[in-house]
Amino acid sequence: MYMSDPILSPDGKFMWTGTEWIPAPPNPSQSANVSLQDSVISGDVTITQNNAEDIAVAMVIALERMGFSGQSSPKELTPNQEAEVEQVLEMSEQLADHGIEVNPWTEINLGNAADLAGRTHSSEQHYLRALETFRESGDRQGEAESLKKLGFIALTRGDLAEAERLFREGLAIMREIGDRNGEALSLGNLGLIAERRDDLAEAERLFRESLAIMREIGDRNGEALSLGNLGFIAQTRDDPAEEERLEREILAIMREIGDRQGEAESLGNLGFIANTRGDPAEEERLERESLAIKREIGDRNGEANILISLGFIAERRDDLAEAERLFRESLAIKREIGDRNGEANILISLGGIALTRGDLAEAERLEREGLAIKREIGDRQGEADILLNLGDIFYGGDKEKGDLYYTEAVLILRDIGLPVPQVLLDDGY
Repeated sequence: MYMSDPILSPDGKFMWTGTEWIPAPPNPSQSANVSLQDSVISGDVTITQNNAEDIAVAMVIALERMGFSGQSSPKELTPNQEAEVEQVLEMSEQLADHGIEVNPWTEINLGNAADLAGRTHSSEQHYLRALETFRESGDRQGEAESLKKLGFIALTRGDLAEAERLFREGLAIMREIGDRNGEALSLGNLGLIAERRDDLAEAERLFRESLAIMREIGDRNGEALSLGNLGFIAQTRDDPAEEERLEREILAIMREIGDRQGEAESLGNLGFIANTRGDPAEEERLERESLAIKREIGDRNGEANILISLGFIAERRDDLAEAERLFRESLAIKREIGDRNGEANILISLGGIALTRGDLAEAERLEREGLAIKREIGDRQGEADILLNLGDIFYGGDKEKGDLYYTEAVLILRDIGLPVPQVLLDDGY
């Protein structure tokens, strides 16, 4: 029984019964509300022994609804999904604080969600917990998956030696258990390390070894992935002909397996290649073909991004009216789906069109609207970039106003540790 005047530990997590410390019960003044409506978790959540299992189930359902299932994850999150991921991660952290274990594959999915939300430290903790559980249970497949995820965390941090160690450990497990697909993916990951080290010969060797296995086991998606890696090698070597050949091979695979999203992405890549070789007509044709697929499959964010690309094509051929129309169509979609950063970036592009037309007042209005969003979402680098744009707009005419914008931009760049443009340093900023 609890004492009438319980003594709590400083962190409030344990209570002294008179003979021993035990976990403290939840504060009754706190909410313990968990609701799951249309697979969306809502409410202020406090973990209790009674609701822990329900919360774990709700987390899994929410993750699956967003596309986190087994070893698969979405490529990106919508702004609404990002908010939901934050809620799920907050609950998972409460479960961890209470010492409540969840399925290690759920930990992997939580780590994936945290990674997409930009919470690298949180994702690493989930992968480490999964690795420990997999090792305890002897699940070699799960252990290799955890090592791979941790390897990508190390790669993101620029620790190539640690990333290579983790990927090689995962490769050894894949070969031990005879997982040929996992072996091929591991070889591809090691190829990424070699590429980052500018060892293109070794990178190509690893990518081709991975490709050979993917073809041997008939994994067409994996084959396309390996071809894409080889395409990056060709791009780095400035071999557009080889890059295009490989991308067209990928496009054929996407069409063969009926992957409409992959087909659209491949068409977009071919459009980029057409741009690099100076063929704007072919670039536009490919982008519009990609756009049609994005609309067909209901990828609103992808549709908006292609509209932006088409806007830049129109801008390059000095068709400002068409560029503005396309940017505004994209802007409407970004606002509809709640992509605030995307909204800000389009406003900047519209500001550029206004500036080209000589409408400084409209250019400033649009840039400042984008600036307000960058400040709202906490994008300090984006904030500084817009301030530099505003400085450029006014420096030639209203130097005093331009000075104010430049000074504010320089203060932010120094605060976040980014270099100040040399031209501003030369002018004494």
